[in-house]
Amino acid sequence: MATMTTNIHFDYDGHYAKYGDDYEWIPSDGHLFGISFKTSSLDEVTYSFLKERICKKMTIYPCTKSLKLSYIPLVVEPKRQSFILDDEDVFLYLSTVDKYGKRSILHIEVIEEMKIVPTTEQQSRVEKENSYGGNYSELASGLPEVEGNPGALTLFTPIEEA
Repeated sequence: MATMTTNIHFDYDGHYAKYGDDYEWIPSDGHLFGISFKTSSLDEVTYSFLKERICKKMTIYPCTKSLKLSYIPLVVEPKRQSFILDDEDVFLYLSTVDKYGKRSILHIEVIEEMKIVPTTEQQSRVEKENSYGGNYSELASGLPEVEGNPGALTLFTPIEEA
């Protein structure tokens, strides 16, 4: 099978504004970035692979930022944003071009910046709490008193003593 090259130009960290019936992308700094995929078909460019390549290009650790991918299709009036949420949306984005073969610019919104907090100490199994709030040492002497949530169902399994 022949290898094809798919180029994607994207604008990183802007936002949308509505003007009349149309939406317009407002870039944060006006710089465009590009990534290129060499694949045998457009199906090979997945949502996770696309986000991974964007993070690599922007030299960000993927777990530290939440990104929203979207574009304004060149073939739709009025101009509205179309969000990319899964592999099918990626394929639709890559395969939608205007009559001149041009593809829309991909827009990347940084929704939130997540902080990674390093854990300095680990708890032993006796100190860890289970799903209903008691700890394992309390279970050896019977079930602890737990305030219940009237909308929740809690299942208990018997604990065998060693």
